[in-house]
Amino acid sequence: MHIDHQLQAASADWAEHCRQHCQRLRVPLTCLQVIPGSASEASARNARYAAFEKFLEPGDCLLLAQHADDQAETLLLRLLRGSGVAGLAAMPVRRALGRARLLRPLLDQSREQLERVAAELELVPVQDPTNAQDHYDRNWLRLHILPRLKQHWPALLQRCRDTASVMRDADEMLQERALDDLAQCRLPNAGLSVMRIQDLSAARQRNLMHFWIARQTGQRLSRQRLQNLLSTLLSPRADAEPVERFGGQQLRRYRDGLYLLPDPLPENLAGCTPVIAGQPLSLPCGELTWQRSAQGFPDGMTLTLGYRQGGERLRPLGRGGSVRLKQLLQEAGVPPWLRPLQPILWSDDHLLAVPGICLCEYPWVENGWMPQWSGFGLS
Repeated sequence: MHIDHQLQAASADWAEHCRQHCQRLRVPLTCLQVIPGSASEASARNARYAAFEKFLEPGDCLLLAQHADDQAETLLLRLLRGSGVAGLAAMPVRRALGRARLLRPLLDQSREQLERVAAELELVPVQDPTNAQDHYDRNWLRLHILPRLKQHWPALLQRCRDTASVMRDADEMLQERALDDLAQCRLPNAGLSVMRIQDLSAARQRNLMHFWIARQTGQRLSRQRLQNLLSTLLSPRADAEPVERFGGQQLRRYRDGLYLLPDPLPENLAGCTPVIAGQPLSLPCGELTWQRSAQGFPDGMTLTLGYRQGGERLRPLGRGGSVRLKQLLQEAGVPPWLRPLQPILWSDDHLLAVPGICLCEYPWVENGWMPQWSGFGLS
């Protein structure tokens, strides 16, 4: 594959260069044009990887030619930018890329080695003129710093590879610890337990929150930002309901639960959606799923899914009387700002179930379907 970023006047010539090489080697070539948001390295990279993911099919492997010097540059840049363990692991040899896999088979080969082999094979490489522009951080490091470091420490590339490898091991262990802590701190139909987080050491608190936020949002917050979030959200005030916002997300606390939610939340929902008992359904604010229960909906029963509008009453199974839906949601610990988004199931104007909370009195069948609700992936 060749990605034409269209940022250089000679970019069309580079694509032709690739066509000629591939024709000589009898290798099929796909050329894709992308339009980066700007001329920055980050924008070009984002556009390039988006094109990769769109093109690649399940089972494909994409081989990239980053080498040991690239790895050293990445490690040093991330160190200077204050990255944590995950950042200092630098570029992995292999990772998932959309539906495919990305491989970097040359990370243990130096630029000098590759240039020497290319010369022996009489290859004529393309030189991107922006590589000589030292106003880019990576280029400045490559042009002015790495040569002097390698001169003083000849084993620099190997040391950087070793450090990145150690950091990958450390990051893997931190993720394993975070998964254990996540399992211990989870709350049913909520996020994380404040009390259980407070039982962890400060380092494990930061590790857990960093892992939880990154896994659900893809965002990596700085150490200081994480510390500020924890200071606010773990306040000992029993009546505190703080909210912290960042990058289209919000962290809220209600009672003993921490909730990680989109920001802003969806507006109050209205309207009705047909539902078939036993068939999962994705909704704008969560996922309706089903599990077998001693009593529940019969297979294939047609229902109507709606949302709380106010004033609804129901008769929960086994409660022995009617109750307002608002009171039931309060008792279940559903935060006020999520109650308007709680789905309810109807049939012929009869409220039959509040998914994830209760069934109502009704002539249920044995071994029927019990509806479950995972709002915002919280449960």
